[in-house]
Amino acid sequence: MNKHGHKLLLLIIGNALLFQMFVTGVISANAKADNKLAVVITAQGNTIHVKGYCVYVRNGQDVRKKLEKDDAWGWNFHGEYIKKVHIRKISGDASYRLYVIENDEYLFESDSTSSSKPIIYKR
Repeated sequence: MNKHGHKLLLLIIGNALLFQMFVTGVISANAKADNKLAVVITAQGNTIHVKGYCVYVRNGQDVRKKLEKDDAWGWNFHGEYIKKVHIRKISGDASYRLYVIENDEYLFESDSTSSSKPIIYKR
């Protein structure tokens, strides 16, 4: 899959997760901060387990969210902006890439890595 295909896939995943969060009431229609925030991991390989955290700002306050999953996925938040993401591979043979997205705009795309060194995004 080419770079544009990856971005389209990420956009679809991010929007689907945001829709699901809205429908289930995770995102309030009356929230003061109305930016769509997303952290997405794509993986290539058989298995991967990553762990880390994201700090985003909502209503002027820092919110720290634990990030831990297997394979490829995304996390969505509703707030003002993403301040920091720190993620690293714990186990597995896959390589992975980190994307930070605000309002469907790609703010950060890491290089693909299979290292256990962390990938860090800071605003």
